[in-house]
Amino acid sequence: MAKGRGLLQRFLTVFGDIKVFRWPLFMIYDPGSYRVKGQHMREVMSRVQPGDILVRRYDQYLDGHFIPGYFSHVGMYVGKVEPREVAALSPQFRENFGTGEQTVVHAIAEGVLAEDFLNFCRCDGLVVLRFPELLRRTWTQPRELEPALLAGLSAGELDLYARLQQGDAVDFAKEAWPLIRRAVLAKLGTGYDFEFDFRDFSELSCSELVFYATRCLAPFLGVMPEEERVLFLRRQVIAPDAFVRSALELAWKSPSLAPARLEALRPAAQDAAAQSAARAA
Repeated sequence: MAKGRGLLQRFLTVFGDIKVFRWPLFMIYDPGSYRVKGQHMREVMSRVQPGDILVRRYDQYLDGHFIPGYFSHVGMYVGKVEPREVAALSPQFRENFGTGEQTVVHAIAEGVLAEDFLNFCRCDGLVVLRFPELLRRTWTQPRELEPALLAGLSAGELDLYARLQQGDAVDFAKEAWPLIRRAVLAKLGTGYDFEFDFRDFSELSCSELVFYATRCLAPFLGVMPEEERVLFLRRQVIAPDAFVRSALELAWKSPSLAPARLEALRPAAQDAAAQSAARAA
């Protein structure tokens, strides 16, 4: 009897972790689910700030194997979004956009959308990257890249870019964030860029959206398209890993991330230096 009960217990344990998809009919055994758990979400909810860049990964999704690097997706945390801010969108877009106190804007295959922060956190690994309070130039881009980088920037964005280029300090919260927030919200409803063309912002991939919204801070951020292999082809793109390697501060990381992989992207010495610079500023 005890042996039979043990077999039944093992069967039901496995049975409870089988997922069934009706169309097309498919079954998968998934005992782990997402590795970013409820307690991690509660912790990061209390730490995230408007303007933070969120970079996440999945362990088993197929598309992650075709995206270069450790992380596979990036979005921007904008905080509170009012319904009036998406009122201009057509009804079919508007009903898919979440508004509320904690909102993330990011691009997926269906296009650029806004959704609740908790939905974005359903993943296997997550880092929160933050702009320091004062931004200064850390990188000088090749002059031949400037025309594409500056095309379409507003007067305010061009002014921030010029000041950073000249070596001036820029207050992120007061000066940069209002412009970035406006830029990223203006792209809600934009289609997804399946061509990964970082010279044309009429459609946007996930990293392209964040790049587009933060172009005016390029002298600080130092993130530009590089040649990578995506879907078997070599293209000039920005992989999500590029933001992790950048001058942004590491504000939070999920314990599910492989320490060696994260250390390879941003050595601990880099974060120690960033914290020291922030204290000095």
